[in-house]
Amino acid sequence: MPYRPVQFRDDDLPTALERCAHWLRSAQEWLGEPVDVVSIHLDYDDREGAPYYDLKLLCNEEDLAGAPRALRDAANES
Repeated sequence: MPYRPVQFRDDDLPTALERCAHWLRSAQEWLGEPVDVVSIHLDYDDREGAPYYDLKLLCNEEDLAGAPRALRDAANES
């Protein structure tokens, strides 16, 4: 099954996590079911002057394309 990364980058970790959580809630609401997330990866650089936190979710590509929603809609039309 193909997977695709979804990335959230910010200069502080709580903000990156909040943005990720908001996106997951919105995607779940749109999809009508939880998004299939295989892994979560956090990369960071906390050097003075340019800190960043890069949060990546590896998500099922079919979920991101709306396949479960399309299947449900097609079943409801029949």
